[in-house]
Amino acid sequence: MGTIERIRQISPYAFIAFAVIFILFMVLSDNISSLTSSGGESIQTAVIAEINGDKIYYKDYEERVRQRIEQMRNNPQTQDQEIDDQSIRTQIWNEMVDEILLNQAGKKFGITVTDEEIADILIENPPDFLKQSFTDTAGNFDKNLYLELITNPERLIYYTGQNPDELDPEEKNRQINNFRNEIVNVTEYLKLQKLNEAMDNTIKAAYAISSPSYVEEKYINNNSTADINFIYLGIESVNDSINVTDKEIEEYYNAHKGMYKTKENRRVKTLSFDFLPSKDDSNRVNKRVEKVTNELNAATTDLERDSIFAIKMNEYSGVENDWKLIQDVPPQTAAVLADIPTNSVFGPVPMMDGVHFYRVDGRRQGEQEVVKASHILIGFGNNKDSAKAEANKVLSLAKKGNFAELASKYSEDKGSAAQGGDLGYFGKGRMVPEFEKAAFGAPVGGVVGPIESQFGYHIIKVTDKRSEEIKYSEIMFAPTISGATKNKIKRDAYAAMKQIEEGVNIDTLAAKLGVRCDESHSIQKYQPFQGSMSLSNKIFEAKLNDVLAPQEISNNYVVVCQVSKIIKDGITPLEEVKESVSSKIAKIKKLDILKKRMNEVYNSVKNLNTLPLDSAASLPYDVKVFNTQINNNGAIQGAPTDHIATSAIFNNLKVGKINEPVRGSNGYFIVELKNKTMASIKDKKDMQDADVEQYSRNLFNTWFSNFKAESKIVDKRSKYYGEY
Repeated sequence: MGTIERIRQISPYAFIAFAVIFILFMVLSDNISSLTSSGGESIQTAVIAEINGDKIYYKDYEERVRQRIEQMRNNPQTQDQEIDDQSIRTQIWNEMVDEILLNQAGKKFGITVTDEEIADILIENPPDFLKQSFTDTAGNFDKNLYLELITNPERLIYYTGQNPDELDPEEKNRQINNFRNEIVNVTEYLKLQKLNEAMDNTIKAAYAISSPSYVEEKYINNNSTADINFIYLGIESVNDSINVTDKEIEEYYNAHKGMYKTKENRRVKTLSFDFLPSKDDSNRVNKRVEKVTNELNAATTDLERDSIFAIKMNEYSGVENDWKLIQDVPPQTAAVLADIPTNSVFGPVPMMDGVHFYRVDGRRQGEQEVVKASHILIGFGNNKDSAKAEANKVLSLAKKGNFAELASKYSEDKGSAAQGGDLGYFGKGRMVPEFEKAAFGAPVGGVVGPIESQFGYHIIKVTDKRSEEIKYSEIMFAPTISGATKNKIKRDAYAAMKQIEEGVNIDTLAAKLGVRCDESHSIQKYQPFQGSMSLSNKIFEAKLNDVLAPQEISNNYVVVCQVSKIIKDGITPLEEVKESVSSKIAKIKKLDILKKRMNEVYNSVKNLNTLPLDSAASLPYDVKVFNTQINNNGAIQGAPTDHIATSAIFNNLKVGKINEPVRGSNGYFIVELKNKTMASIKDKKDMQDADVEQYSRNLFNTWFSNFKAESKIVDKRSKYYGEY
């Protein structure tokens, strides 16, 4: 396709937005300022937020939301999706706050992006999304055409298939207005992009860790290896009664207060009033079910019943289910349909979700076969040959024994192992090729393997094969909550609020009303509570023991909140962390007990005349010797993840001997370090660029998150929106 043809296929509005930026670039600053400043107290000048003093205006926010929704409606990839207005508003809000903070951060570091820089990008090095419309199928960018159009916008009308002489003036003005809005978006996007790049580089330079860098250290740790024999005892093996006194808790807390710093947070107690159908709502549905049942029962022929069912399908918004594999039909429904002849009507059928009426519209043998199978996965581990030998052993057992029990015992696919290895039904294209070929090729009841895939060795048992399909229609009657019932529930919530305000204990009231009363975990400022940012803001505006007006949550229930605790910036009070401190002290005491036990084990093995460690004839405390290869990243096969332990093994232990016990995070290790190979970074190519980039990106993200947390963000949306 030629360049001109490609241009003609572009929406004129989108093309205008991306093509003639330079022509009106010099008037952009005037356009932008006119959007964000005017006098008066109307809704058009209302401020819905202040970010360190910089304002977000109601009309700017609403315009951004409108544009985003319009973009989604015009985008072929999203135009058929249901638009979640609330989600878009939250997204736009976060974007606008972050944009202001990014600009403020730039000023803090003396970074600015000038109009001249943006103009230079647009003329000399336009971004790919602008160049795309001027690039032919061979990938050649027609810069002359691009420059011609951005310097002569009248020519653009011709290239988009429009005649300027025939274009209605009002329509032309509408296109120009759309064009101006899109120009603002594009230029602001480019400015933010440049500012973000500059800030990213600045933070990297200011906060990068000197040699050895974090990334280098991570590379060395992940690529150094050690072969070890080890014995492990964890704190879970300590059954002794551990006593932790209040004095010990207080002393530990006072010595480690720096660990318990906290930002302002709050807790609330909530009464939850669920929107559930009333008895009247249920009776109304029951009358409809009775009416349909009576009419069907009064029919004297199958044809008459079918006709009545068709009428009721239309009256009560029934659903026609096109051809489905029988195993894709909900199990309860499939069980009912199994006994219904084709073209027959059956019902009422009470189920958990309501009362159903069914008609089977057809049955057939489908073209797509599906298989139901179970498997046992044996991972490769450190020795592929050993893994295959293990898989062959399990295969032999599986052909003679209980497959589900063997899967629970041997399979390394823990998700399916918990189900006896069952993977359910699957069609072609769902599994890796090797597994699929074996499963579809085996007979029902057959056990095959070991089948090698990228995950390891599989032993597979085929339990069923199907290709039956069914087509059916259904009418479901389920109680729905009426407007009257919903209003009554809201009135009940309001009455509860008034009683709490008058001094009734919220827990006592909950028991009396038979509704849930829950106390929240810590609610952080600027974080939504129960999915509602407005509710969170109201909680932080309230005082201790204040009761908030009932608030509807996602059309599912109403909550009444009472502020039960306020914690200011600073150190978390002891009573808030007492349980956590007690657990830490108990853990330390258990480790001390383990130290004595592991010293006894060490004394019994340290003088072995011949290594390895597993040559010891007997060991106290029923410990076992494990053999594995590790990296310095905390992972130790046969023990919990423990970074302290692997660091000690690589940095403190001697090769070729059984070392003294190592204290880890959750237990003790006795390690025979057989050999150790430390990685180097002499060749920088060994380091993964992705690791470096990820670390650099994390540096900026962490800095920006802290900058945001320390900023003063005043959210005023509650003045203009009921929910946000």
